[in-house]
Amino acid sequence: MITVIEVGTVKANRGERVTGYLEVGKVANGCTFAIPVIIVHGKNEGPTLWLNGAVHGDEINGVVAIRKMAFSVDPDKLNGTLICTPVCNPPAFQGRHKLSGFDFLDMDQQFPGNPEGLLTERIAHILFEQIKDEADYLINFHTIGRLFLGRPYTVFKLVGGAKPELLEEIERTAKSFGTYLNCRVDLRTAAGELPGRVEGALDVNCVKNGIVAFMAEVGSGGRLEEENIDIACVGIENVMKHMKMIPGEPKVSEEQITLTWRKFIRCSEAGLVFMKVKPYEFAAKGTLLAEIVDLFGNVVEEIRAPRDCYVICKRFDPVAHTGDRIAFIGSC
Repeated sequence: MITVIEVGTVKANRGERVTGYLEVGKVANGCTFAIPVIIVHGKNEGPTLWLNGAVHGDEINGVVAIRKMAFSVDPDKLNGTLICTPVCNPPAFQGRHKLSGFDFLDMDQQFPGNPEGLLTERIAHILFEQIKDEADYLINFHTIGRLFLGRPYTVFKLVGGAKPELLEEIERTAKSFGTYLNCRVDLRTAAGELPGRVEGALDVNCVKNGIVAFMAEVGSGGRLEEENIDIACVGIENVMKHMKMIPGEPKVSEEQITLTWRKFIRCSEAGLVFMKVKPYEFAAKGTLLAEIVDLFGNVVEEIRAPRDCYVICKRFDPVAHTGDRIAFIGSC
């Protein structure tokens, strides 16, 4: 039985909740960048769940949900350990931006990190070394971008070389979070995956190291959305129930949809966007998703569903230039 859990300056004995920091770097004036850490070390033995937030600095809902849950769990009644890093990318969080203003790298494309790299790569390395040592399960909290409006959903990835039983447990755990929409991304075929360095994602590297991990997308970036934060808190409770860390059964949607194909829909014209659909809504092929209207009031483009699909998120900011993303859709 592990009696002491240690991450950075935080040392937690069984039955304790302790806070502190994991130092990850400095700036030229000598000030330190550090990741806040909360450990709730249960009185009873059990698995370790790691909750990670703000890998992108403007994704706030997960930060608040993690903080709420970290201080609502009773360590005397907890089986196992809850480790929380609500803000894992301090430079980006301080700048209120998705990326760090020091090196402009996307942290969720830098794992497992580089101890001799740029600042973001070094932070990713320091954090991931701790996660590898301690985590059995991990939820990486995200939101969609500031320009969009969405409702919570999960993303779990089928990573090449991972054991089938691990991938099965990842899917069970992601669905136990309880959201209506869930995205299964098969990296073995790259079917439905978005462009980018997906092999550098935190959840992918966790899976490569035998850790059950998935992404929870919990609303929109750059703002606090109480409804989505509450859904995220229930999701964390659900996963803890699934892991037998706390008593009870997960409370999930009566019907859950698993999407296996995803795509951003872009506009060819420019102007103001008038959306005709909402997140979670089903749209049959040919359904009008949005109209692009120029500044003289003319409809210059109608954007329609290319196939039967569900709306994952929609444009929130109405100003659109040629090639801008209008909606994110997926299908089973």
